[in-house]
Amino acid sequence: MTDEKFLLRQKRFNILQLGSTLALGLLILKLASMEMVGHDHYAALSTRNRVDTFPTPAPRGTIFDRNHHVLVYDQPVFSLVYARNGREAAPIAQKLAPILGISQQVLISRMTGYDSGSVHTLLATHIPEKAIAYVGEHQSELPGIRIIPDSVRVYPQGDLACHILGYINSIPEQKRDQYVLQNGFPPSAKVGWSGVELSYDRALRGQPGRICVEVNSEGVPERTLPDSRLPKRGADLTLTIDAEYQRDVQQLLARQVEDLHRHGHKDVSHAMAVALDPNTGAVLALASVPTYHPEWFVSGMSYRTYTNQFAPAERNWSTQAAVAPGSTLKPLTGLFGLMQHVITPTRSIDCSGGLRIPATNGTVIRCWTRHGKVTLATALAESCDVYFYQASLDYGHWPPPHDRQIPFWLHRTRLETLHKLEQLQRAFGLGRETGIDLPDANTGYVNEGSGQVTDLPYTAIGQNEVFTPLELAVYASTLATGGVRVTPYVVQSIAFHNTHPKPVRNFDALRLGLRPEDMAVVKWGMYLTCNAPNGTAYSTFHGKHPASYVAAGKTGTAETGIVGFDNSVFIGYAPFDHPKIAVAVVIPGGGHGADSSVPIARAMFDRFFAHASRKMPPLR
Repeated sequence: MTDEKFLLRQKRFNILQLGSTLALGLLILKLASMEMVGHDHYAALSTRNRVDTFPTPAPRGTIFDRNHHVLVYDQPVFSLVYARNGREAAPIAQKLAPILGISQQVLISRMTGYDSGSVHTLLATHIPEKAIAYVGEHQSELPGIRIIPDSVRVYPQGDLACHILGYINSIPEQKRDQYVLQNGFPPSAKVGWSGVELSYDRALRGQPGRICVEVNSEGVPERTLPDSRLPKRGADLTLTIDAEYQRDVQQLLARQVEDLHRHGHKDVSHAMAVALDPNTGAVLALASVPTYHPEWFVSGMSYRTYTNQFAPAERNWSTQAAVAPGSTLKPLTGLFGLMQHVITPTRSIDCSGGLRIPATNGTVIRCWTRHGKVTLATALAESCDVYFYQASLDYGHWPPPHDRQIPFWLHRTRLETLHKLEQLQRAFGLGRETGIDLPDANTGYVNEGSGQVTDLPYTAIGQNEVFTPLELAVYASTLATGGVRVTPYVVQSIAFHNTHPKPVRNFDALRLGLRPEDMAVVKWGMYLTCNAPNGTAYSTFHGKHPASYVAAGKTGTAETGIVGFDNSVFIGYAPFDHPKIAVAVVIPGGGHGADSSVPIARAMFDRFFAHASRKMPPLR
């Protein structure tokens, strides 16, 4: 080797040595940086690579009716999960697909898809016994596959009380972080979406468990760690409804809609009814038709089922649909007139079929028939519009003393009068939150009207406001008790695991401080509605088969602006002397209240007292 070649190689070696020294120095600096700056991060990453935590679902609590009949429960099942371990998914999917009845492509997608960063992912739930046996016998051929205990929601009564119970569904996307990351729920967990399943979801859902496993560098589970814990079952609920009575009410509404269709009312699609205990506020029945089956969200539903059956039935019209109440508001109008000292129990007004409004260039508003002379009580019984037209003009102080004061009256006095009447309506539970323990309940309201004199008369007969059937039931209940408003509720008690049931809420009632003599006149008018020969509901309660109890109520026929599509409405209570039930029945498009809603109310009373004779257990 010549000196020249040696020197060349030596030069190359020196350059290589210098490069290696620089690289080693950079590596040492990087390691020091990791130790000093990123220690916590890399320690956590190391732990993550060694331990995986998989949340396991907790069984939801059972829901009972007041007689402890099961309405909803969780059935124990087994689910199949997969621990991603770097192996090819296709061979495992090929073995499991025919056993699970799931396509191989779907299984591979589930096995390889992202699932909140966990090693484990849910492949199937409610797996059949043959799948459980197969996995047990072929465990060595199915690396990463394991069976865990799970549960599935069961609604054994079909569509019974569906709008009270509600349904469960997948975690909403906007709440995914809250449930999965903060509360430790499995990404596949089902949560309440409506009804008591939603409003009591926190209690019903329990606390999820977790499986903590040590995994090797390939993600293969090696052993279960002591940090694993069992899930805690959710609390049980007892409702205020009687399952049999609730079913009776739903069937009454469904049959009435079918009957209306047969008689030409093809546009009638909904009917609603609410029954309350006026002494406590307990919901005895709350129904809206059409109905749906909550288990559709457990077992899955087709697009056709969703579009044709669920979508039209999802809305709880009893708590969410505000409709014009019509003449059922007349008892409150009469009470307001008494409180304003513009009418008395004995004052009579002559109804000739219409009322000419003073100072309006001859404007006439019509009654539905000619009643002759009526007092407050008989005007309520016969549902005379003219009496309440005149009462509204009197308590609204129309006409003003001078024509030049008309603009001031329209812009000031008219609105003040409407607001005073609205305050009384709110005191009776109309146009305000009822406080019911169901989600998404709406409230009605009073329109300020068109800015004309006729706003007062039309409001007086329930044509200028809208309220939900639940609000109307609270209103009927407050009338029944002579001015004591209760808060409606559907959940009577809650029982956490291994504890005695505890009442959900204390008795909540508000005394309105009304004069008993005023209430007595209004209630007498409602008594005559159902029991006097001229009463609009008399034929239903005293026809071929007279009722065995004494009821009181008020019919309503509310115009909707669509010809031939009037709301049929009835509010009432029974027995008259010591009320045990107050009801509101609404059929949009059902026509006259006496024709469509009153027969349902009569049947609701009949069935309630028939059930009561079998000694339904008291709630308080």
